[in-house]
Amino acid sequence: MAAASSSDSDSGRAESNEANSKWLDAHYDPMANIHTFSSCLSLADLHGDGEYKLVVGDLGPGGQQPRLKVLKGPTVLTESPLPALPASAATFLMDQHEPRTPALALASGPCVYVYKNLRPYFKFSLPQLPPNPLEQDVWNQAKEGKGRRAFVCAVTQVSAAGAE
Repeated sequence: MAAASSSDSDSGRAESNEANSKWLDAHYDPMANIHTFSSCLSLADLHGDGEYKLVVGDLGPGGQQPRLKVLKGPTVLTESPLPALPASAATFLMDQHEPRTPALALASGPCVYVYKNLRPYFKFSLPQLPPNPLEQDVWNQAKEGKGRRAFVCAVTQVSAAGAE
């Protein structure tokens, strides 16, 4: 009987520590159907109403059907298709007047899309630049399955050329 009360006090102490901790435990849910990287996550008060929502640049299952998702808790509030795989998401304040609601910048493919109130607002298209010839050689060697040594030598050459 004494052992049971000791374990009860230990679990009560653990719950108390969790409640007072400034760290959140990570949540793992394979059924949530979210496939993303940490750079494609942003937490923001999108409507200026004090309710923070999680914005996710979702790669989709197997890198197919990329989507922009907004979640409040475990519930998906909105879901919009993206033209290419997302690379990063960030929120920022664009307006100087009140209420200051953040805009969302989402890098996807060769563009940066800006959303205001979760509606497309602006699209920045990045110019296509030719690849560095040394870097192209590195990727070709990697594609052909050349050894790690050739890859390291080529990366060193690219790094040295970039430093000049």
